[in-house]
Amino acid sequence: MMKWTAMYVQDSHNHSSLLLTNFMDWVMIMMLSILILVLWTYTGTLFTSSNSLMLDHKWLEFLWTISPLGVLLSMASMSMKALYTEEGLPTPPTLSLKITGHQWYWTYNYPDFNLEFDSYMKEWESQDFRLLDCDNRVILPAQVPIRMSVTSADVIHSWTIPSLGIKMDAMPGRINSTTTESTLPGIMYGQCSELCGVNHSFMPITIEFTTISAFKSWVNMMLLL
Repeated sequence: MMKWTAMYVQDSHNHSSLLLTNFMDWVMIMMLSILILVLWTYTGTLFTSSNSLMLDHKWLEFLWTISPLGVLLSMASMSMKALYTEEGLPTPPTLSLKITGHQWYWTYNYPDFNLEFDSYMKEWESQDFRLLDCDNRVILPAQVPIRMSVTSADVIHSWTIPSLGIKMDAMPGRINSTTTESTLPGIMYGQCSELCGVNHSFMPITIEFTTISAFKSWVNMMLLL
């Protein structure tokens, strides 16, 4: 989950998000390595006499020509692997969640339980994350494949949960869907990531993954309301 003063990305709660984080780390390492190598090489030439063996070395020229190709191929391999995991899980989902974006709140529907509720930004309290907590959290079971379908009732929104590696556009008249699964219980936060009006910044998303027994108890409680 998110933590105060965190300087890095949110913790990954599924395989897809972990691949995206690893890909970002790999790209940053490659960029820093190339930058350090170039600075070291050209700084050395400023304080030393020209070395003809280095300037006219055929194998050295071949090496620094072919090396970027290897870096690009490794980046392409990791990015394609992460991209295909975004298509969803290989196992069929056992639970469905329909998400509808409004100006400026979310509506969540559990078709399997005939349960629906609206989720607005919660009035800030000292123990809450400002602009991120909701009055009605989405409760889901951990380690269960879930199909999430996103649409909109008015303008284009974007339902985004970084810890799950999910960013789906909510478009009027269209349904975008994906399948995901949280490997660990915990609380995750997200926000609308598409400019949708004056209160765009006040459309938070809060998901709490719990055990299956706790999820069933929550569903029974919500059905009694």
